[in-house]
Amino acid sequence: RQSPFATMFSTVACTLLIAGASGFHLSAPVSQRSAAAARASALCMGEEPVVKYGEGSGWKPTDVAGSKHTMSGGFESTDTPDFFDEDDDYSKKAKGISFTDGIMGSQAGGKKPKSTNPGVEGALDVNPDIYIPEAEASRAGQMVFELKSSGMTDQDFAITCDSLEGTELVIPVRPVCMTFEDFYCGFTADSHQAFSVSPSEGKMERRNGPPTQVKVTVKPSGRTGELTGYLCFILPEEKSFSTYYKITCNSR
Repeated sequence: RQSPFATMFSTVACTLLIAGASGFHLSAPVSQRSAAAARASALCMGEEPVVKYGEGSGWKPTDVAGSKHTMSGGFESTDTPDFFDEDDDYSKKAKGISFTDGIMGSQAGGKKPKSTNPGVEGALDVNPDIYIPEAEASRAGQMVFELKSSGMTDQDFAITCDSLEGTELVIPVRPVCMTFEDFYCGFTADSHQAFSVSPSEGKMERRNGPPTQVKVTVKPSGRTGELTGYLCFILPEEKSFSTYYKITCNSR
């Protein structure tokens, strides 16, 4: 009695014999087929390549009239030399041209008529409707000089003077606004009549500019004693920056 292993081996052997007899071939693995194809292609590439020398050596460009191609027989250079033949008409004409010919302006040397108005005349006539802003009317007569509601002043001055000669006081007012501002100066209604100020109006400089110098004049006209005046420096467009001064003059 045969073992199971022997029986299986006999069955496989019989199957292979039958397949060979009938012409049936089992497929080989993919790796083996690829190797076989590579060997076949390697055998085909063993042929000698065909190499030809001197092909196209006898080519010549075709003459084409007016052609600009550099390889054509009809090519003509368009470059011109930077000189002329001495006997050429241009050379003869150039001999009579000086380097100063054509120079105008201050180099003309009297050849060009001088003009005291080189194109400026009539330049503004293109637009006759030129706007000229009118000067702003003074508001000095409309100003009311009075202290702030608190009655406080920004700075106080105490001076003395002769009752007959009087005196003067210069007060520098520092600019604090970013633009030029109109100002008006004057004393309050309850100030002594001996006080006056100059200038009474003007335009203050911008911030960091020079201060406005205000000159106060005191003329007691023989009056003696303590004279008091309240000076108002008003900026109508920037009233919060207006300044006020108290001046006390001891007239003797």
